[in-house]
Amino acid sequence: MLWTRIAAASLGAMLLIASNWAPAAASDPAAPEFAQAQPPARTAPRPGPRDLAIQAFFGTFSGTGMARSEDSAYFGVTVRDLDVKIAAAGSGFLATWTTVLRSGGDPARPRVRRRTQTLSFEPADRPGLFRGTESGDPLQGKPLAWARIQRNTLYIHSLELGEDGAYDFETYARTLSGSGMDLLYTRVRDGEQMRSVKGKLIKNAN
Repeated sequence: MLWTRIAAASLGAMLLIASNWAPAAASDPAAPEFAQAQPPARTAPRPGPRDLAIQAFFGTFSGTGMARSEDSAYFGVTVRDLDVKIAAAGSGFLATWTTVLRSGGDPARPRVRRRTQTLSFEPADRPGLFRGTESGDPLQGKPLAWARIQRNTLYIHSLELGEDGAYDFETYARTLSGSGMDLLYTRVRDGEQMRSVKGKLIKNAN
């Protein structure tokens, strides 16, 4: 009988301790915060800026640019006048740009060199990509030209191969800004940057 009473008393004490230490139910307002915490809801990622349509680049622009070359360390940078016109041509577009360089001679009457280039492009099989309508095979001595749009920048690329197989790669990156466009031109020959031009142009007409 004595052992029975001791066992009953021990069992009662254990139940009392267990009831005092039992965790509060999740519905209890006094329950710890970790008992009611829920994992944060996942939100879908926001889409990034879309590529502009080619029509956004149509217009006539003019401005100036600063050119650097491998000889800039000795002769400094040169200033160039820049004119660009981008217009519709069929289902594609036509880009014409003129560079005017003044250098040497009489400061009041410097020598003037003018260079104008025109390239036409038509849509390729992928959105935002255009092929030059007069592009050829660089291995046959003909330049390969293409254009692409990335966000608010229109890139025009041109690749040529010399008789010795060395490549000449030019890129015109024209980025639309509030009042016109920013120009970054680079020319790379066999992995070595030969020239770069940075310019700002104002839009004169649509």
